[in-house]
Amino acid sequence: MASFRKNLTILMTLQVSTYLAPLLTLPWLARVLGPTDYGRLSFAMAFTAYFISITNYSFSLTATPKIAINRESRELRSKVFWETILTQAALAAAGFVVLIALTSIVPYLEENRELLLIGYGQAVGAMLLPTWYFQGIEELGMESALVFAGRALSVPAMYIFVRERDDLITAMVVNALVPLVSGIALCTYLYFRRELDFVKVSFKTILARLKEGWSVFIATSLVDIYASSNIVLLTFIAGNVAGGYFAAGDKLIRAATNILQPLRTAAYPRVSFLMHHAKDDAFAFLRRMLVAQGIVVSLISLTIFFGAPLAVKLLYGPQFLPTVEVLRWMAFVPLMVGLSDLFGVQTMLPLGMKSQFSRVLVASAVLNFGLLAVLAKFFNEQGAAATVLIVEALVAVGMAVTLHREGVPFLKRPMVEGAGSGT
Repeated sequence: MASFRKNLTILMTLQVSTYLAPLLTLPWLARVLGPTDYGRLSFAMAFTAYFISITNYSFSLTATPKIAINRESRELRSKVFWETILTQAALAAAGFVVLIALTSIVPYLEENRELLLIGYGQAVGAMLLPTWYFQGIEELGMESALVFAGRALSVPAMYIFVRERDDLITAMVVNALVPLVSGIALCTYLYFRRELDFVKVSFKTILARLKEGWSVFIATSLVDIYASSNIVLLTFIAGNVAGGYFAAGDKLIRAATNILQPLRTAAYPRVSFLMHHAKDDAFAFLRRMLVAQGIVVSLISLTIFFGAPLAVKLLYGPQFLPTVEVLRWMAFVPLMVGLSDLFGVQTMLPLGMKSQFSRVLVASAVLNFGLLAVLAKFFNEQGAAATVLIVEALVAVGMAVTLHREGVPFLKRPMVEGAGSGT
């Protein structure tokens, strides 16, 4: 528990930079670029997020427990590290080829080709940041310091270099450099630390790792994909301005939701370990998380709902007035995300319920795309916001129902024989 508390403290500090840096630059970018160009920037960031999800391939959930279980073995630890990071490198290279092809075929993407190619630096940076490794060994200090420094420096960079609407490309350059430079610095740190041996990895092994993590990738990446798709599809359906209004609200909701990330990141390897060695302790730990996390996200959601008009006025100005209703529609998304994370990532995955976890998220993704196509067409940015709330609520309900049907003793119910063992 000492290492858990230490990592939670580190991650809380790091997470402050995750939502504070965008909050400090959002007002400036929105006012300087205006709804139209801010919508273009948000579209490019959301489209790049597809490739970031592919590059990460949910290794934070599949590689982290492997590292955690084998942290005392240099040989096994090194094997997992190189298999994972080289698989990520292959995915990043393939993604870049796909991006080149898409920006040569789709007219709107071709118009934003320079913006998208520069933004791809974020995907490369994601590949160079082996967060899953440091999570597994529960030593997050150096990585957190480097990432925090990059995010902190991005704030003055935005204010210094982004001064007018023509600086849209510059804004993307700053966004791309943060993970890219942090990743290079972290890889350099690992090289000089010399706690890993190089292990040759065959193409067959890379394919095996992809196959192994496929179900979790499909499930978890769908969350990121349909979250990014809300901006992407809304922009295609309703234009850059509606995309800008929605993106302004979505950024604030994501910042609020990301407050939970330190607890999630620190808790997942701990729960994975306890599920293998002390299952009763794991459920006791999860029940404490339910109470603490539930209180926090409820307060966050209520604050967003009642504070939306003031937040938009202070951060964006009168030109972003439609964002008020976007925020109110999405105010309780942090509550829903907090519950689904606890029921799904923190409980179902450590229990090996990968297929059940995947089914809930696949069904939710299909619903998201269907609802978005209809509601965005008739209600623009408010339709997209309503879609997000409905889908996230159904994800939380789906996870809870699945646990109940499997007889998982989340709320001190006796566990039936074989509960949670299906994959």
